[in-house]
Amino acid sequence: ASMKGDRIMKKILKVDFTVKSMCQLAMFMAITLILSYVNEIIPSLPQGGTISVDVIAIMLCGYLMGAGYGVICGIGVSLLQFVLGLATYYGPWSVLLDYVLPLAVCGLTPLMKTQKIGNLPICWGIVFVMFLKYLSHFASGAFLFASYAPEGMNPIVYSLGYNIIYVAPTLILCMIVVPLLYPRLKRAFM
Repeated sequence: ASMKGDRIMKKILKVDFTVKSMCQLAMFMAITLILSYVNEIIPSLPQGGTISVDVIAIMLCGYLMGAGYGVICGIGVSLLQFVLGLATYYGPWSVLLDYVLPLAVCGLTPLMKTQKIGNLPICWGIVFVMFLKYLSHFASGAFLFASYAPEGMNPIVYSLGYNIIYVAPTLILCMIVVPLLYPRLKRAFM
């Protein structure tokens, strides 16, 4: 059973760098970066965090190309956001927990099956990656930005509440938009 699981994971995370796949990956990274500029016009919370429109493209990359490509897209975009001045640097742990890890996990959407309830698709992969994204932002807030918690409030409790304010609406947005776009884009990726 373990060998079969290893083969499945290798298949899911498989990446072949062909001209076609590199062009498709570059397209998803470019779309994500364009959507990052949309994020800039959405009001953000006082210590950072906003509804993230850009993760839609990373999730679609994962669904359409595979989790390996989705993770590469997320990591590449996070690095490009710094190059283009779209990200704020607070130290190496902040870079990892606020940018690289949360965007990389968004590419893991195909690891969980989508289920239909009636005609409504429930994308468990989106729920899964948004939970991982939330955990990363929570860890950053609780341990790196604990000093921002109101006086007398536990930083862990503060971070749990603070980060859900923008992660939950992002989850809802992705649960609506990704299932609408995926079937239309799937035809182009066959």
